[in-house]
Amino acid sequence: MEQEEMCSVICDEILSQFDRVLVGQKKVKKLVAYSILSNSNSRILLTGGTGYGKSTLSDFLATRFKTVRISMTSDLLPCDLQELLKRNTDLRLLQIEEFNRASEQTQSALIELFSKGQMTIDGNIYSFRDLHDFYVIATQNDEEIAGMFPVPLAMYDRFDVSIAYDELSRDEMEEILFGKHSSNEQLHLLSSMLDKVQKAVDQFPTNKIDQNMMLTIFEKIDSLMIDNKKLFVGSNVRAHLFALKLVKLMALTNGRTYLLPTDIIDFIESLYMHRINQNVAQLNDEKVKDLFAGIKGEIKEMRREKSLFEKSKSFIKSFNR
Repeated sequence: MEQEEMCSVICDEILSQFDRVLVGQKKVKKLVAYSILSNSNSRILLTGGTGYGKSTLSDFLATRFKTVRISMTSDLLPCDLQELLKRNTDLRLLQIEEFNRASEQTQSALIELFSKGQMTIDGNIYSFRDLHDFYVIATQNDEEIAGMFPVPLAMYDRFDVSIAYDELSRDEMEEILFGKHSSNEQLHLLSSMLDKVQKAVDQFPTNKIDQNMMLTIFEKIDSLMIDNKKLFVGSNVRAHLFALKLVKLMALTNGRTYLLPTDIIDFIESLYMHRINQNVAQLNDEKVKDLFAGIKGEIKEMRREKSLFEKSKSFIKSFNR
């Protein structure tokens, strides 16, 4: 089986399993599937209101992996996290519920863990670099404010993607209330399947044309400005690196060994929206959305131009024969 076909089959299988436990939310399921398939330690944040299925999908992933589950509360201390990780050296998935209920001290400990593989507690450094790569899937309720702590951008920036759940349609609500869904479903995903897809992504060849195309897209994103202030706080390099993995997998699942500008379209908000200056986002919410819509429009135009170039190149080849 060709790599492209193998990636497509595995991705379709995971999505069909997600469909059995979560109604609707097509975008969410696609982003989660692509994130865990493309990278061995993806960090995913699921956001939305109560009852939308954030914990449902998180719990479903936990049926496959060796998991440590943490329900964040204001009194949870960094030393509690340290003890949990010390007792679970074979951890493969860190599941964090109600992420924005974590105190500032616990958030700081998580930032250090995600960035350096260690925690500093009372002046002592506890290393977790001997842990194998592990996924992180966290949930955040955007509607409640009681018992919530502000989350610094440095913390959000440690998540590869932040995926917002959509409002439920009437048909989806009817399916949730009256449809038949088993709470005993388990995710069937072999480690060998993950390894094969991640290896295919890592080995995906990019020529100079693809590299220049992606650099142009990243430059367009980085250059977004609002009132002469930079929209993004800090570097987007982390987002760009993860974006490359996602677009390579998108190409593979579509049977291609080359990239298209529109490969990034489905992922762009989830990759970048949580990395922007939060004060700017709140003051200019619609303007921010318009800016991202504008970028997506420019990317679609790049796709159209590339299509015209490919057609003209094909015509010249056939004419020369």
